[in-house]
Amino acid sequence: MMKLDRPTIQQATIELLNEDGLDALSMRTLAKKLDVKAASLYFHIKNKNDLMVLISELVSERVYERLQKIDDADFYVLAHIMREELKRIQDSPRIFEITFPFTPFRSRLIELALSQFRDMGVDESHLTMVGNMGNNFVLSYVSDEQYFARVPDQKMPANLPEQLLSPIDMANPDDAFDYGLDIFMAGVDVKVKQAK
Repeated sequence: MMKLDRPTIQQATIELLNEDGLDALSMRTLAKKLDVKAASLYFHIKNKNDLMVLISELVSERVYERLQKIDDADFYVLAHIMREELKRIQDSPRIFEITFPFTPFRSRLIELALSQFRDMGVDESHLTMVGNMGNNFVLSYVSDEQYFARVPDQKMPANLPEQLLSPIDMANPDDAFDYGLDIFMAGVDVKVKQAK
């Protein structure tokens, strides 16, 4: 029987997510993967939501730890690292969407992003909105990226213009991410200048 602890549970959960996705994940499938009885698992985790919080917090911790090694990281750096870490786990954007955002490491990332936007000149009354928009851009981009990677044969309707055949340029997803991030940041910059 495998020793049950937080890292073991997180790793087994990630493996299951990467194999079959969030919809197939259950406490029963995790217990089977860990070769334990479900009752043993419930001793460590109350339910699937707690499991999802563990995963979102692990991703947040990885992002935060990487950011600590970089001097003067701005939102561009945060967004790129967040994207990289989210891509490591299938359906992680959905996990972030359905879990409480104020866990210790997620809170640190939120504070860091808000500080970066504050440094850009975003006023306090719009800080949370701008932070949410930046977060939503990264989450939705990775969600689309993961979806189109899973279903590469999925075609857009024939009546759409050729340039709309995929919402993400899967041949150049990094360039497309940078372009979208540039648009978001330029918009923030314009609004900051308008407010002055």
